[in-house]
Amino acid sequence: MRAAIVAFVLVVSQVVAAQAPPDGLALVDRLGSTDRRAVAEAVAAIERAPATTGYLADALFAAARASEDTLVDPARALALYERIVRELPDARVATAASRRAEALRARIGSGGEHAKLATDFARLVAEANQLAPDEIIRRADELAAAGWPGAPEAALWLAEWLRRAGRIDEARARYTSITSRWPGTTHAIIAIRGGAGCALDAHDWDRAEVLAAELPALDPGDRILRDDLLEAADRGRRRGRWYVVSWIVAAAAFGLLAASLVEAASRGGLRRPKLRPPIEVVFLTPVAAVLVGVALTTHQLIAPAVLTLTIGGLVLAWLSGATLDTLRLRGREIRGRALAHIFISLLGVVALGYIVLTRDNLLDMVIETVRFGPER
Repeated sequence: MRAAIVAFVLVVSQVVAAQAPPDGLALVDRLGSTDRRAVAEAVAAIERAPATTGYLADALFAAARASEDTLVDPARALALYERIVRELPDARVATAASRRAEALRARIGSGGEHAKLATDFARLVAEANQLAPDEIIRRADELAAAGWPGAPEAALWLAEWLRRAGRIDEARARYTSITSRWPGTTHAIIAIRGGAGCALDAHDWDRAEVLAAELPALDPGDRILRDDLLEAADRGRRRGRWYVVSWIVAAAAFGLLAASLVEAASRGGLRRPKLRPPIEVVFLTPVAAVLVGVALTTHQLIAPAVLTLTIGGLVLAWLSGATLDTLRLRGREIRGRALAHIFISLLGVVALGYIVLTRDNLLDMVIETVRFGPER
């Protein structure tokens, strides 16, 4: 009798398990496949999932994102977002789904009349890394010129892509076109912001300030963004002045040390100075080689700066050491000249340091490291 009861319980539990609704999170895991067909099957399974499915809202939202990003099907994604808003309005992802649905609806059209253009745009974004630059620009320009609600978004995407690609002048032209074609819109404000960023990238500080001043400052977030752009322009202008000053100081340091060497040799009756490496250079060269080697193999971001600063420092040391050696051979006093060389060399090295940090965009990183310490 007991064995029969146990068998009956096992059979019932298996039937219940077979009829239990699928778990939404398990369905979401299937969306992580690298196979596009497998992702499509997972989205279809989520679409068929009954209302009793656990974590259904999260699964629907993940399926909608996969439809946008992997399947490149914005119309299908819109249907999934709308299902969340309609059937599961209290879910934690309902607000995000409503926003995405509104954005897609504006792009596709209320009746889906622009679904093809929206799909073309989504496919362009998804395939951009595999396309030639000219093809990206051609397709994006066509989408931006078409008469559909997503045209300004396509134009903005192209401008931002050009900026990321380092084609600053082309990006600035696209941002200017957006502000003139769609004035007073959110897209125009984003374009003004992007144009100010391009001006900063091009070191056009005046233009960056003019564009930043055009941004609205109705709420604290807008004011912070505008003030950050204005501060960046002012900071860039100051650093530009110091960059020019550093070049002058570095050139003066090399020129003064070279003149000092020529003077030391000419007063001794030599036709030309002896340029044999002094002991300072012989000692420092192996150390410098190790520093440059480490930078080239482990810190490629700072390697050009280390190389420039090392070579410049060695040249300064060579000029100074050769001059002092020449003075010793002539029996002339070197104490005052040595102190002057130390001061000139320090100025030259500091100037070179500022030049390489500014040129290689490392100054902010150094400031953050000094302020907060190195990353662990």
